[in-house]
Amino acid sequence: MDGFYHATAHRALGARWLVAAISLSLMLPAQASGPAKTPSDAYVATLPELGQPADLIADAATEKRLGQAFLRQLRASTPLYTDTALREYLESQLYKLAAHSPLVDPTFSLIVVDDRQVNAFAVPGGVIGVNTGLMLTSESEDELSGVLAHELGHLSQRHFARSQEANKYNQWLALGGLLASIAAASAGGSQAGNIGLAVGATAQSLAAQNQLRYSRNYEQEADRIGLQTLADSGYDPRAMSSFFAKLDRNTRQLGYVPEFLLTHPLSSSRLSDLERRVSEIRRQPRQPDANFRLLQMRLQMAYSDQLGENIRAFESALSDGNAPEATRYGLSLAYLRQMRLAEAQATLQPLLTAEPNRLLYRLTEMDIAFAQRDYPRVLSLSQTAWSIYPGQRSVLEAMTRAALILNKPELVRPLLDKAARDYSNDTLVWRLLADCAAKQKDALAVFRARAEIFFLTNRQKLAEDQLKNALRLAANNYSLTAQLNQRLNDMQILDAEFKR
Repeated sequence: MDGFYHATAHRALGARWLVAAISLSLMLPAQASGPAKTPSDAYVATLPELGQPADLIADAATEKRLGQAFLRQLRASTPLYTDTALREYLESQLYKLAAHSPLVDPTFSLIVVDDRQVNAFAVPGGVIGVNTGLMLTSESEDELSGVLAHELGHLSQRHFARSQEANKYNQWLALGGLLASIAAASAGGSQAGNIGLAVGATAQSLAAQNQLRYSRNYEQEADRIGLQTLADSGYDPRAMSSFFAKLDRNTRQLGYVPEFLLTHPLSSSRLSDLERRVSEIRRQPRQPDANFRLLQMRLQMAYSDQLGENIRAFESALSDGNAPEATRYGLSLAYLRQMRLAEAQATLQPLLTAEPNRLLYRLTEMDIAFAQRDYPRVLSLSQTAWSIYPGQRSVLEAMTRAALILNKPELVRPLLDKAARDYSNDTLVWRLLADCAAKQKDALAVFRARAEIFFLTNRQKLAEDQLKNALRLAANNYSLTAQLNQRLNDMQILDAEFKR
């Protein structure tokens, strides 16, 4: 089962604050291609002069390869959240904010970590990670966007490149510290999280001896640029300072300051600077997006281990007649998890009637039909949704699963081939393509798709083996053999580049 229904396995609702302020302070920044555009001359004049130009330290192409190498290792070591609808929403938020940031022609690789601790991070090459805990803990889309805008501030100023020496292996070691922290913390439990923080702090300190004197200024620079980005995008700039202050309060209640907070400080002066600047910034208000509350509810119900209590609370709220749409949506999802499928559909129907083109409602209707094993209906619903939302991977995922069960792979193969070209770093697309090619008995395409899956999840030898299998099948096709050999060579170079 896919989508929400698939994402609910082995999860329990809750949030741990231990790593909250620590992780948000650990934001290893990345690059922006081309010269930075400025929000306003007066605004940029307030920013400090920090270090030398990033292009003198690491070029953008190298940073991108470094970030993708980090991402491959992260996929291999860290549990990821598999609900494509959430990933698409967060990607959309990033690009909305980026349109009002100093970034020029931004390209992001977003990864959603299945971890209820509050965390977000950015690394070279436009890689951005968001924990599910950030979505759960944010009280509004403005707060969520405030954290993302802060990350874009790091990206636009290429802080990571400016804080590292020219030795690319120092950068790789610093990223290794971040990787260890994320992987261990997401393994579950505060003990694992503390171990991860200790390992990450050790590696980070080894690689960052020369950058600590810049860290406070870099954080403030990212705050200031992010604040302007947030306001220019129509969000409430107060949300950034209020969210960071909330993290600070919860951290203080622990009674000690962990090492990451010392090296990436969330200081009182930083908070004061944020609050002062908030009062000086004007914004153009935007209408709230209902998808934030709906996706937050989707996450809560996916993690919940108290569905009976949730259902009773939702039913009581709906009986009063003034409950928001998210309450009805949550009740439908809770019914779905309990396999009360007729009730799930009946509860969802008023939402579909009121907003028939809201994608989340349509995806949930498909999830219900999947649970009912009504695969022709899933296929029909997904094809209709595709005509409204062409290119949405969440819709393509449902359509592909239904088409393959119904033994109609030809319906989706052209769409999957295009998606693989458009989203070549997306493991979901390659998995769908591999499944479709297997159904069509297209062994060569299966080998090629599996090679990409293994490569993107840091299993180099398996990736090479798959390409060698494809080469044997393509022996009589000179053009295809040349393409496969080139891809094999590229994979080997990329895999070896940041290894000593």
